Amino acid sequence: MRFSLLAACLAALALSAPAEAAGLSGMGLNLFGNYFHFGSRPNIPKPMVRTITAGPLRMELQHTKLSQIRKTFGGSIQTQGSNKTLVNWLCYHTDGSGKSPAANTWFISNILGGGEFVMIVAVQAADPTRIPGDCEPAPKNFQVPNLGIPGLGASLADLKATFGAASGSTIAYRADEPGADALGTALNAQYIGYVLSGGRVSGYGAGETSVPAAAQN
Repeated sequence: MRFSLLAACLAALALSAPAEAAGLSGMGLNLFGNYFHFGSRPNIPKPMVRTITAGPLRMELQHTKLSQIRKTFGGSIQTQGSNKTLVNWLCYHTDGSGKSPAANTWFISNILGGGEFVMIVAVQAADPTRIPGDCEPAPKNFQVPNLGIPGLGASLADLKATFGAASGSTIAYRADEPGADALGTALNAQYIGYVLSGGRVSGYGAGETSVPAAAQN
């Protein structure tokens, strides 16, 4: 009896704890790491990503938890690193057979999100027959997220129409707004990154974080 109880407890822990993954990849890694140069100052006037929809789920950066996404779509929360390099994520692969194109979608929490709150959402066009080691097959109710900005397949002209400027194959946007505490000591910085191939968006995503506000003279 004691052994069966212990086994049940261990099984419960295994289900609740993040799983060690093959390693964050693709646009998920690009936005989590230093692939994009976002600069220290904003280059667009306001944050462009507000509510994000993915099938039946509506979410917001810094407010939605990975556990909420897992409850809706299943999958395993994967993890790597620790302390400042901590990153937890869910990744879903769609093969293009349903309403969504063939793509990999990452929902990512870093140390600033406590490994719990989604700080980054990234999407990348994918080979429908290959699932990266850090992703899992998407369930039928999953759809590639709509961030409210141009997505996969968009052109440079689409980006220019939305953001006012766009050039090259790697494009980075940043927008700042006062932090929610209204104390004036911090800003909410939103980062948007695009990768283009053949003049079309092949990967993109957005992230948010809090940064210190410039001192007032």
